[in-house]
Amino acid sequence: MLSQQDNELLCRVGPGTPMGDLLRRYWHPVLLSEELPQPDCPPVRVKIMHEELVAFRDTNGIVGLLDNHCPHRRASLFFGRNEECGLRCVYHGWKFDVNGNCVDMPSEPAESNFKDKVKITAYPTKESAGMVWAYMGPKDLEPPFQNHVMHTVPADHVAVNKNRSYCNYLQGVEGHIDSAHIAMLHRNVGDDAPVSDDGTDKPGHLSQALFRYFTTKYRTPDLQAEETPYGFKYAGIRPTDKGNQWVRITKHALPLTFFIPNDDKNTASSCFITVPIDDDSFMRYAVRCRLDRPFSQKEREAGAAARAVNDADGNRVRTPSNDYLIDREAQRTMSITGIIGIPNQDFAVTESMGAVCDREREHLGTSDSAIIFLRRLLLKAVRGLQEGEDPPGLDAAMPFDMIRSEDIVIAPDGDWRELATEDQLLTRN
Repeated sequence: MLSQQDNELLCRVGPGTPMGDLLRRYWHPVLLSEELPQPDCPPVRVKIMHEELVAFRDTNGIVGLLDNHCPHRRASLFFGRNEECGLRCVYHGWKFDVNGNCVDMPSEPAESNFKDKVKITAYPTKESAGMVWAYMGPKDLEPPFQNHVMHTVPADHVAVNKNRSYCNYLQGVEGHIDSAHIAMLHRNVGDDAPVSDDGTDKPGHLSQALFRYFTTKYRTPDLQAEETPYGFKYAGIRPTDKGNQWVRITKHALPLTFFIPNDDKNTASSCFITVPIDDDSFMRYAVRCRLDRPFSQKEREAGAAARAVNDADGNRVRTPSNDYLIDREAQRTMSITGIIGIPNQDFAVTESMGAVCDREREHLGTSDSAIIFLRRLLLKAVRGLQEGEDPPGLDAAMPFDMIRSEDIVIAPDGDWRELATEDQLLTRN
């Protein structure tokens, strides 16, 4: 359980809130680059951490992120005209560049210098890995950009999807680090049927058949976590039939990036980036990054289809309003949930907790140790900032590009802490 006070401290992210202040000290993705496909294209509404913004790509191809409301009469700049390196309000014609400067005020006398005295809130942006990133904190405290692996490979080596979730961001991120739920929530009927060793129950990588079998057979992984300079890492450890250790290592990079194990045997990196929209919803960016080659178009289409989340317009198909299109017959005969798509299964349970989960009424067990660890880490960071400490995980010297998750079988006497360490990765990859 978490006290109501601490729950409020972690969940509220608006301007001036303690968690909101902490999150604003980091860079966040705010939209996909493809949403602004060309210079002078139509602007796009963006909402992040309770702030209503508008994004536009100017004539030079630079992305601006401005307050949605014109400082003149507060009309929405979403209706603005994107032209000649600025976004022009259609109400009276005030025009702003990507830095928030008012560059034209046609309703004022020609000799007036009023435009030089007016600025609009504008946040610095960067484009990388198919996303537009923004920093929304104090200008004099802008941190270095965390150069994760997705930012170091060619653009065609990265595939990104985003999905909106209708609950508080903390419910989403706690789901990302909950290794124990895999054996139930994502289980298919028959997964517990015995599977003979196909030669992969040895140090190395399991086959998909043994992955599903061991996940179901050994439902109570030993969870171990430890803090890192960039956040924390934890291992879900399960035995195998031959007495080895099957280890799944998840890594959390502050503020809200989670590297999730995948089955590509160290040729790919996968992560989820969580960005609060407001207290009751968040955007989840699912990033796949190949280290060895570009994604083919077929792989991109297959990856999107496998998620079975969005329609052609980018909107969620399965939502709380339609009960995630649950199929009760499929639930009886095919899967535990009767809901198609692993992300949709995650959405169903996290959103069913309510907009903001009442954590005072929880009863956490041994399998929740990673969740407890995350809450303590975030509370420590929030309180440290309140006391004047710098947020953790912003050291420019940190080899962010070497952070990897791991899904591997090790010997009975092996130590997971010696796997996927940044020092080893620096020499291995």
